[in-house]
Amino acid sequence: MIEFRASGFDWDEGKRAKCQKHGLSIAQIEALFAHGPHIAPDRKHPGAEDRLIAVGRTSAGRPVFVAFTIGIKKRRRLIRPVTARYMHPRRLLPIKKKVPRLKTDKQAEAFLAQDLSGLDFSQFKPVRFEFEKKDEQLNMRVPKTLLAAVKARGIPYTRFIRETLERAMATPAPK
Repeated sequence: MIEFRASGFDWDEGKRAKCQKHGLSIAQIEALFAHGPHIAPDRKHPGAEDRLIAVGRTSAGRPVFVAFTIGIKKRRRLIRPVTARYMHPRRLLPIKKKVPRLKTDKQAEAFLAQDLSGLDFSQFKPVRFEFEKKDEQLNMRVPKTLLAAVKARGIPYTRFIRETLERAMATPAPK
């Protein structure tokens, strides 16, 4: 968990009016920070200061978005809200951006250089890499139904059998 330390807020009149323009009170914005919002860098607005975004809920449960910076004034770290608004319900839905097929190293490098936070990671599957050389062979006969059940697991049956043997050998033998 990321921890930000601040000793208060730095409200200037322009930012105060901008935040209140969208219907949030100063008290609601300050309460959001007191109740542990989710915080992330705001990569869409690079500038001289690091800008951050906070997402959380009001005491009534309504979702809120606040863009802010951390400033130092008279040796105190202060939260400086830039803008705040209630989040529209459609922004609460998960983004379903698919990963494109990458055919070259250059395409892969360009893809990884962007902000990947909007990707739908449900399309990813766990993968286990095997590096140890397999230099021995094993032949065995099993019932057709057992082999069909192993194949139905969706991984190559020889890998499944090898992994099962590895797990069995990793546990201590009974005495």
